[in-house]
Amino acid sequence: MYLQLQIIAIIKETADTFTYRLQAVNGEPVTYAAGQFLTFLIELHGVEYRRSYSFSSAPGIDKDLAVTIRRRENGEISRHILDHWKVGDIITTLQPAGRFTLDEVPENPFDVFLLGAGSGITPLFSLLKYMLHHHTNAHIKLVYSSPTQEQTIFHEQLQSLQSQYNEQLHIIYLFSAEGIVRRLSNGLLEPLVKEQLKYAASLAQFFVCGPPEYMRMALLTLTFMGYNEQQLHKENFIVNTAPKLARIGAPTDSTIKTVLIKKGSESYELKIPGNKNILSEALAQGITLPYSCKGGVCGSCTARCTQGTIWMALNEVLTDKEMAQGYLLTCTGYAVSETVIIEV
Repeated sequence: MYLQLQIIAIIKETADTFTYRLQAVNGEPVTYAAGQFLTFLIELHGVEYRRSYSFSSAPGIDKDLAVTIRRRENGEISRHILDHWKVGDIITTLQPAGRFTLDEVPENPFDVFLLGAGSGITPLFSLLKYMLHHHTNAHIKLVYSSPTQEQTIFHEQLQSLQSQYNEQLHIIYLFSAEGIVRRLSNGLLEPLVKEQLKYAASLAQFFVCGPPEYMRMALLTLTFMGYNEQQLHKENFIVNTAPKLARIGAPTDSTIKTVLIKKGSESYELKIPGNKNILSEALAQGITLPYSCKGGVCGSCTARCTQGTIWMALNEVLTDKEMAQGYLLTCTGYAVSETVIIEV
């Protein structure tokens, strides 16, 4: 469940952003997909914190694992990392996770739009490198918003990729504090997509990562344009708070439910009140399960329900298709039926 990774190099990307190259201490390769993330277990002031950071490396292309971390003014953990992590340090993480990936690739040529702002470029950079190398039928448009060119993470690498793959890749930079001020808005995004779309709209894929307001605008615009949830992929970097039981239909009874959790070769039978979420109760009863945000946003706690009924208070990760297949988030999942079986 856990990985021990050693920092082998630290690269300065911008004044407040650094890339950490990592290798497994045991020398074994780490399997991951482009667009996924690692959840780091960080002890600070005697308290364990969990923070997820996206891979900026691409599997099979970059020799080493890499994550890229930006200092946040109000982010105690990111400040701690940038101030204290050094080459040679050994870091504990969970296994790679995340669903911000390109899983189904059409046989015909298709368009990919990567929409990123600020440090939201990190998972997009991983996806971009992987698709350029492995999916020659993908015609990629990267729309990258940042204040200035100097603050543009991976700018030199992106320019190199643009030159190397000029027939397959088109990059549009939007600088909000330099030259002609340009910010991505619905008034800009809709005509931009229509202008850059080269192949069938039904095959197009969109990957969006940036501040919450940026992502909300982009996803609403694309939905209004007729693109469906199978075509829209998002990665949330900021979790506000854990969800409260506010949705109509939330479980209110405290009847004890039987929840059987299957974790590899191990099985655990728990008695959980219907108004308590599965993850928090499992952790309280000493069962170690994967998690990070505890807010229904990151997907680290994804599991599959093979028997019974689960209700989720919040879900920002799973599609309707995945939920129909039984997938759930244990951090916001509540047992509804008397007996529930979950595979982690």
